Amino acid sequence: MKSQDLLLLIKLICLEQRERQQQRLDGDTAERAKHISLPKPDEWQGWEDHVEQDPPIHHDSYSVRALEASLGISKSEVASALKRCQQIGLLRLEPSTQLPRVNSKALLGFIEYGSRYVFPVKPAEIVRGIPTSFSAPVLQGSLMSGGDLIHVWPDAYGNRKGQSVTPLFKTVPGAVKKDPLLYEYLALIDAIRLGNAREANLANQMLREKVLQA
Repeated sequence: MKSQDLLLLIKLICLEQRERQQQRLDGDTAERAKHISLPKPDEWQGWEDHVEQDPPIHHDSYSVRALEASLGISKSEVASALKRCQQIGLLRLEPSTQLPRVNSKALLGFIEYGSRYVFPVKPAEIVRGIPTSFSAPVLQGSLMSGGDLIHVWPDAYGNRKGQSVTPLFKTVPGAVKKDPLLYEYLALIDAIRLGNAREANLANQMLREKVLQA
C-alpha cells in the first residue's frame, strides 16, 4: 500500500458521503447540494489563496480523470491505486453502478493501528503552511498538544507558521483546498500518526464517528 492509495480511499469516502447528502435533498438543486453541511470558508480554510471547491457529485466524479483533477495525482497513478486497493480488499465496485466503494471499517482499522508505522511522520523545521493535526480547525478545542508549536503542511499560501509535517502525499495541500471534508479527515489522520496514546485515541474516535455515521 502506498500513501497515495490512502489519500485516494479517503477522497472516495468523501465523494460517497457528499453523494448521499445530495440524494437526501428532495427538490433541492445541485447548487444547494454543493454546499450542504459544509462549513463556511472562513471557518475551515488554513490558506490565503482562493481555490474553486469540487463541483456537485455525479457519476463522472469517480472517474480517473476527475480524481486526477481533484487530487493532483496522475491518471496512471490513480488507476494503479484503484487496482491495488481492490486487490487487498479495501475497495470494491458497487454492482449496480460500478462505482468504487471503500471498505470503511477495514480502512479505519488500518488507520488506527497501522498508519503511524507504515506512514511515519516527524515534525521538522519552522515553515509557513496549512495547519494540520491538533492545529487544524476540526480539532481546535478538542485536543491539546503537549508542545507550543503548531503543525503545518508546507504551503506558500498557508496562513500560519509552525513545525513542518510532511503530508501523506505531496499533493495534499492542493487537494484539501478543494474539499473541506477531505481536509478534516487528513488532519485527523495526522493527529493519529503524530499524537500520544490519548490524543491519537480521541482523534481516532472523531474520525470513526464522521466516517461511519455520515
